Order: sequence, then structure tokens, then C-alpha cells
Amino acid sequence: MKGKNFKILLYSAVVWLVFYYLFPLPFLPDSAYLLRVFAGQIYSKIIFLVFLVGIFHLWLTYREFQDLFRSGDLVRCSSIECLKEKKRRGMLDLLLSPFLKFAENAKDREELVALTSSFFSSFRNWAEDRFVLTRVVIWALPLMGFIGTVVGVTMAIAGFRVGEGTSSFVRSFSQVSQGLYTAFDTTFLGLVLVLILMFLYSLAWKKVNSSVTLLQGFLMEKIIPSLEFPGEKSVTLGLNLSELEERMERIISRMEEGAKILATISKALLLSLGEREKENLLNELEKREF
Repeated sequence: MKGKNFKILLYSAVVWLVFYYLFPLPFLPDSAYLLRVFAGQIYSKIIFLVFLVGIFHLWLTYREFQDLFRSGDLVRCSSIECLKEKKRRGMLDLLLSPFLKFAENAKDREELVALTSSFFSSFRNWAEDRFVLTRVVIWALPLMGFIGTVVGVTMAIAGFRVGEGTSSFVRSFSQVSQGLYTAFDTTFLGLVLVLILMFLYSLAWKKVNSSVTLLQGFLMEKIIPSLEFPGEKSVTLGLNLSELEERMERIISRMEEGAKILATISKALLLSLGEREKENLLNELEKREF
């Protein structure tokens, strides 16, 4: 983390120095206005430096998730053995290694699903925290622009003088205009830069979040259903279609044989009864309700 922060500060300082001292915008259209906005006051230079810190933090953090973006080969796997054989590194290994441990130690499918969902939810929160400095800069830029507005208006009011002669009025008008330039230019610069940074941040986070969602859906819908757990083996064996059909045929055959035997016994009993007993039996059957 310290190395990352050092890189951010180094890159920001180098670009800031190059921007202001080697290429001070003379080649851009309406360069006089842009020079005044970007370099007219120290407040503008500070705002631009903070913007560079946010940009480089966003870029370096986004690069940390590059291995996760290359997970296209994983979705071709159809078993957990295939996942174990694939080479993993960086954020991709950080996501898959815990899942593989969960798969080895989970007692049943429901427990594995719950562990996987909880872990991916925690990973999203952790990944979002990796961009915290970028979000702080997004929050700070418009406030810095408004602070520049307050400072500029204060300078304009403090420089306004009336009734002290023409030369004094000219000097005071120059100070007023300079203060108003500071007020408006810093606000404009802060709002424009924060819009740029917000747009880039939204694209980066959308890419990270969609990659995590894709990987979670792949594990939940394709890998977990393919796993077998000890408590589910008997159920899996009992669902063999050919064996089930064979057993049903044997049961039906035995039921038919039993029905024939019962019919033969019933016929023999009826033949052994006398006429009076048959009549009593029929009367008894008629009285019963089925």
C-alpha cells in the first residue's frame, strides 16, 4: 500500500510539473482562457494536483483487478477439477482459492451456497473500499472549487476602494477583477474535473462489479450443481432411470400375480359355501358402504 501511495504521488507530481512548466497549454484553442483557468491562481494549481492524485489512484487500483477481467477461460470449465487445474493469480486467485476450500469442507450444498454468497458479498465491499481515495477526491474537488469561490469573492471585496482618486480606483478595480477571476475559475475547474473523474470511476467500478457478478453466477449455477456431497450419494443412485423402470415393472408384475391369487382364493371360497351362506354374505356386503 505504501508503494502504491508513493507511485500516486510521484506520477501526480511529475505530470503536474510537466503540465505547468514544460507545456503550459499554449497549443490549445483559446489558450489564454485555459491558462487563466488552470494556472491563473495557486488555488487552481492545487485543485489540478488533487485531480491528478484521484486519476492515478483510480488507474492503479483498476490495474489490480486486471486478472479478474481475464476470467473468460474459467467459464468454459464444467467441473471443479478443471478450476483447480487452471492457472490463477492476483484477484482471480483471491476469489477462487477460498471457494475451493469451501467446496472441500462444506457439509452439504446449502452450506456451500451460503458460504459462497457471503464471501462474494464481502469481496464486493472490500473491492469498493480499494477505490476510497478516488471517492474522497470526487467529494473534495467541488468543495475546493467552492472554497476558491469564497476566497475570490473575499479578495474582490477587500480590493474594492471608492473615492481615492483615479489611479487608486484602477488598482482597486484590478484587484476586484482578479478576485472574481479566482472565484469563477476555481469553481468552473473543480466542477469540470470532478465530472471527468466521476465518469471514469463509474466505468471502472462497473467493470469490476460485473466481472465479480459473472464469476459468482458461474460458480453458483454451473460448478456447485455439478458437485456431489456424501449425504446426496444415495439419492443420486436411486434416481437411475433404467433401474427405476426395472423395479417398477417387477412391482407391477408381483401385484398382478397377487391379484390373480386373491381372485382364485375368493372363487374357491364362494364355491365351498352353501346357498344360505352365499345369501347371507351378499346381504352383508349390500349393508356395507364403500
